[in-house]
Amino acid sequence: MSVSEALPEQDARAQLAMRVENLYTIGRAYLSLPFTVFCLPAAFLGGKPNALQVLAPLVLQIIAIVVGENVRHAYLRRASDKSADYWARRYVAASAVSGASWGLSAIIWFVPNSFPAEAYLSLAFLGMTSAELIGRCAYRPAFATHVFFSLTPLIILLLLQDNLLATMSAVVIIFFAALLFGYCGLVGSFLDRSARLKEHKTALIDRLSLQKEAAEKARDAAELGARAKSAFVANISHEIRTPLNALLGMAQLLDRAGLEKQHRDYVKVMLEAGRGLRLLLDDVIALSSEEANTDKHGDCDPSQTARAVVQLLQPRAWEKQLRLTLSVASGLPRAGGDPRRIRQVLLKLAENALKFTDRGGVEILVEATENANGTQGVKFSVTDTGLGIPSEVAAHLFQPFTPGDASYARHHAGAGLGLAVAKRIIDSLDGEIGFESEPGQGSTFWFALPVVSTSAADRDHQAQGAQDAEPPSDLTLLAYITDYGAHRQFVRYLEPFGNRIIFAQTLADAAARAAREDFDAIVARASDIETLASSPGAGAPMLAILFPGDKPPESGDEVLYWPAPSNEVYAVLRKVTARKEEIVPPPPKEVAAIDAPAFAALEKSLGFATLVEILQSYIKTTETLCNSLSKASAEEDWAEAARLAQDIAGAAGGLGLGAMTTAARGFAQQARVGEDSHALRNAAQMVVGEHVRVRNALTNLYPDLAA
Repeated sequence: MSVSEALPEQDARAQLAMRVENLYTIGRAYLSLPFTVFCLPAAFLGGKPNALQVLAPLVLQIIAIVVGENVRHAYLRRASDKSADYWARRYVAASAVSGASWGLSAIIWFVPNSFPAEAYLSLAFLGMTSAELIGRCAYRPAFATHVFFSLTPLIILLLLQDNLLATMSAVVIIFFAALLFGYCGLVGSFLDRSARLKEHKTALIDRLSLQKEAAEKARDAAELGARAKSAFVANISHEIRTPLNALLGMAQLLDRAGLEKQHRDYVKVMLEAGRGLRLLLDDVIALSSEEANTDKHGDCDPSQTARAVVQLLQPRAWEKQLRLTLSVASGLPRAGGDPRRIRQVLLKLAENALKFTDRGGVEILVEATENANGTQGVKFSVTDTGLGIPSEVAAHLFQPFTPGDASYARHHAGAGLGLAVAKRIIDSLDGEIGFESEPGQGSTFWFALPVVSTSAADRDHQAQGAQDAEPPSDLTLLAYITDYGAHRQFVRYLEPFGNRIIFAQTLADAAARAAREDFDAIVARASDIETLASSPGAGAPMLAILFPGDKPPESGDEVLYWPAPSNEVYAVLRKVTARKEEIVPPPPKEVAAIDAPAFAALEKSLGFATLVEILQSYIKTTETLCNSLSKASAEEDWAEAARLAQDIAGAAGGLGLGAMTTAARGFAQQARVGEDSHALRNAAQMVVGEHVRVRNALTNLYPDLAA
């Protein structure tokens, strides 16, 4: 048998298997049982039926149901590998038994010469046959067998009546059975199609799973390759830069050694070639590095950036006898982006302009601009009087290895990577880059960057000015802060240093207290500081806390952008209270947990790392002593408690912790004079509490202690 003949045979077997599966899945032998009850009235239409007419059909139907369900369950729990033909034949046999039970029942129920009974029985049998179509349509021989054995006796009985109406009823039954038989084939084809679609769906899911697995493996391989590429770029950068820098250094020394003109020219060629190689290496590394290295959230001063570039390139311009000028508009906003990257792009554009310009000059222009959508920006332009760019290469100018005119680029050692690197950097900063040029008339290359928000720039300056801020002490502050996180942070930042914070419950309460009491500063949200500033009698300086999304206030002495680290809080509080401190020095209200200026002096003399090690040792030792003190107090071993307190006082005194030393020595004195147990326990708790206050203050001042 050929392959072409074998394939259709395999498809036929698969189709039969699917039909048999549907047959046993859909088929239910008890579907026609309700019609048995509907057929009983036909017997009553011919008179009073006997017991045989009532019970015999029910017994026959029960037998047929049992046979059909046994065959179905045998298929569902099949253990042997029987063929689909075998199970199809078994279902046909079960259909024959079911049809025969209906045929015998028709003989029992049939009432001769009573057309109402005959019509009713015919109608019931047609309903039963329609119901059987549902269960046996998957396999046409099963349905045909059932129809033949169930309807043939009824048709014969109707034809034997020698009655036109009975004969027409028989014809209707035959026509209806033939119609259902035709529909059986149509429904079977739909079931075949559904089964094939199910198989295709399963195969598609399996294929997609395999493709997904392959894609995940490819992704992992690509990520591994990217990591390997990054490692290679880092290694090659180091391995090539080190000898290249040495060569350039030696060449520069030779250039300054007073050689003869011929040898000096050789050295200049070597220097230019080395610089070109280093520039090419920088461009290749920048082009292959990850764009994630660019900081989008920084900002820079555009005028300072442009001046730095001009200072770097001015000697080269003098060497080529070119003018290099800079024009910067006044009042420029800060440009958004990494200052190092922005300077790198401007330097590349200006270097290209000098490289490809032989006469005339290069002008760098920095100005404010506005996009089509109304957003503000800063535009950097570099205009030269060089060759210009031919129109045929303009479309590919920002692609790698497309330097424009090949001969001229080769003459000037151009590799075509600089502009591609510049475009990648500007794109990563959400900016735009472009150029205008006419051949023979020079070119203007420009790039525009978005303006950083004012709050972000101010926040950056605030952070820069607060790096070495010392915590203030002995301040009395009125605070109306509805944000729980900010409320808790202010307490943690300030209270360990002897500052007192009074929190108002409502805005009206804050306004009343501000007018009635004396405070070193008033702290409130930016949206509330306007109300407090307009309250009569409020004379204390005001600090506005500006949360993200808040509008800067028109009133208030200082603004603190929240969230803020402790050093920024300390710096802005010192700033806002400086004037009042100069006029009226605040009286000491409470001994601070630590002397912050003393620790600053200690840090300068010992070094930060050494001081942190000393403080870690102190905190660990004092923690152990305080735990032992609490245990001795609980056991009322006051002699041991006094000894421990003396050790605590010695450790604290060595670091200048006055409040801690005073509390420990006071407890030791009370224990020696024999104070009562209640007073001694309270004094011991004060020592432990003072240790907690000192530890929190040290941790706020030196966050490394919390690690």
